[in-house]
Amino acid sequence: MTTMPTEERIGEAWRMHRSGNNPASINLFEEILAKTPKHLDALYGLGLARRANNDNSGAQEAFETAYQLAQDALDAEDEISAVDGRHGANNLDSYDDDRFLMLQIMIKQRLAEVSS
Repeated sequence: MTTMPTEERIGEAWRMHRSGNNPASINLFEEILAKTPKHLDALYGLGLARRANNDNSGAQEAFETAYQLAQDALDAEDEISAVDGRHGANNLDSYDDDRFLMLQIMIKQRLAEVSS
C-alpha cells in the first residue's frame, strides 16, 4: 500500500470539506498535522472544516496557530529580503511575501467570524 504525498492528502481533505464531509476532512487534516504540525495550508483547512462543523473554539485554535505561522514566515521572508538587498516584505520580488500577507488577511477574517 502506497501512501499519498502530503500535498495530495491536503487536496483530498479540501475536497472532503468542499463536499460537506467535514468530519472526514477534519480527521485527514489532523492526521497530516500529526506528522507536519506546522503545515500552514492544513491548519487553515482544519480551521475552515471545524468552523463548518460548528466547532468555533477548535476553529479559532487552528486559525490562531495558522496566523502565527504566516506571521513567522513573513518575518523570515522579510529577513531574507534584507539580507539579499531587497526592500523587505511585499516588495513584489517574491511570491512568498504576497502569499503570507494574503493568508494573514484571510485568517483574520475567519478569526473574526469564529470569535463573534
